[in-house]
Amino acid sequence: MKEKVNYMEDIFSEMYDKCNKSDMVLIGIGEEFQYNWDILLKNQRYREIEQEINEEMSERSGNEKEASYKWIIPFLQKMALDEWPDRILDEAYKKLEKITVDTNYFIITTVMDDYIYRYNFNKERVVTPCGGFRKMQCDINCSNVLTEPDDEAYKKVKLYFNKEISLKELKKPICEVCGSEKRFNQIGVSKYAENGYLPQWEIYTKWLQGTVNKKTCVIELGTGMYLPSIIRWPFEKIVYYNKKAFLYRIHASLYQMEKEISDRGIGIKENSVKFLANGFVK
Repeated sequence: MKEKVNYMEDIFSEMYDKCNKSDMVLIGIGEEFQYNWDILLKNQRYREIEQEINEEMSERSGNEKEASYKWIIPFLQKMALDEWPDRILDEAYKKLEKITVDTNYFIITTVMDDYIYRYNFNKERVVTPCGGFRKMQCDINCSNVLTEPDDEAYKKVKLYFNKEISLKELKKPICEVCGSEKRFNQIGVSKYAENGYLPQWEIYTKWLQGTVNKKTCVIELGTGMYLPSIIRWPFEKIVYYNKKAFLYRIHASLYQMEKEISDRGIGIKENSVKFLANGFVK
């Protein structure tokens, strides 16, 4: 075990140095960096709420049953994110801050918890193509308009969580234009409003053009096969064509490197959050 720890420390130190010596640093963050929802799921009050919702839904039928109170869950997730920090995730992001400071970096993440925005990364250097909790949209995207999160609904869900009001006092957010449900702007809504991320995506693609023939350190953190066309496959392509690029692929199980780029990359079999959290920064 000690040998493994020393090996991981050496790899982390090498990656840290390579970032600082590179012209550009490209970072992809995937599903291993997802907030640990067990923090919420193991909460006694949350389990009581699940039971209460299930009992209420059992009294309904058809579409009415399907629509009933499911909208509460994302608001409870947002509450958990706001009030119950994931300590190891905190430490990992803090290390990533130190790795990227004074570098020409860009971060793309498929994680939808917005945790990355808690830290001092330049928001112009971050893109979240799968969305998050920062904006809301009409479920069917009737007008292609994003709005601020519904603070009133959020406050009432928290009051319900704290047993200050009843379940039936809650009212789900409704689109002012068509009357459909309003949901957080995330992949998974009926019709995802891509205008939430597209302006930032354009900045990202222009930045990527600058990596051509530049010494580029490419880092994949916990990016498995969830939407591989966003991070995993494009990163491989960048390293394949740019002979000055080097890829660190860190994942608990999907760490393997493609043969064509194996001489300019290393696969690290380790949970990426723990790898960063435990890394030593000079």
